[in-house]
Amino acid sequence: MKIRPHNDYALSGIVLLSAALVLLAIGAFTDRKDLSSATLFLSGVACFLTGVFMLSFSRSDPLDPEIASLLPIAGMLNQCRICADLGVRGDAWFLPPSGEERAIREFIPVQGLEIPESFPDFSFLTDPASPGILLTPSAYPLIDYLERKGGLQVPSTEPELLHGIGEICEDVLELAGKVVIERDGETLVMRVEGYRLFSGCLSIASHSPKCCTMHPCGICSLTACLLAMGLRTPWHLEHVRFEEGRRCLVVVFRSPAGPAPTGEGPGSSG
Repeated sequence: MKIRPHNDYALSGIVLLSAALVLLAIGAFTDRKDLSSATLFLSGVACFLTGVFMLSFSRSDPLDPEIASLLPIAGMLNQCRICADLGVRGDAWFLPPSGEERAIREFIPVQGLEIPESFPDFSFLTDPASPGILLTPSAYPLIDYLERKGGLQVPSTEPELLHGIGEICEDVLELAGKVVIERDGETLVMRVEGYRLFSGCLSIASHSPKCCTMHPCGICSLTACLLAMGLRTPWHLEHVRFEEGRRCLVVVFRSPAGPAPTGEGPGSSG
């Protein structure tokens, strides 16, 4: 497979500017002061203006979304495989920042849905009540970038937050054609239509659908992180469904029914 390295707009603009230079130079040096000279000058000016117009649209070629979606697959599968080999079978919880910490954390319990009351600075948590693995969510570097470079402000009220997540995914990052999140009882249901990284999702799910809830990636991880940041409660993915014909995802998020654990709830001192 060969992918053209050239930018069509830039190449066209350079060719037109070069042609303009040649035509104007010929007209100036010959200086016949007749119809042919006027034609050369008019053609040169037209090429120059068109070249400038083409260069104004010039930008680097975007990466094919299908190719981009395949890049993180091996890392995600390896992470899930390591967790499974260690006996970890639970679904990931996305934990909001606590105290002075700004980072979001991802906790994968060995089994069940229990969350520890505190989190030491270790990857392996051996609390007998809720052992598991503590990781950095796959979408956290993107959120950190949006905060530093884009001035991201995460709303703290649910309606504004859900609307903001849709704007980020549709307009800012252009990950999907349409993103709608609605409350359904104790859960939030997200429907993503026209997801541009859908090929990667299908590839991961074809190896093991459990990976989608054990260690989510892409838009699922991004949404869970933003929910945890904005609503200041832990969230986890309960279910993911794929609709191949429409490149669509339906994701169900759930938060704890009871009070948030120590260090994870609103107003907590950590």
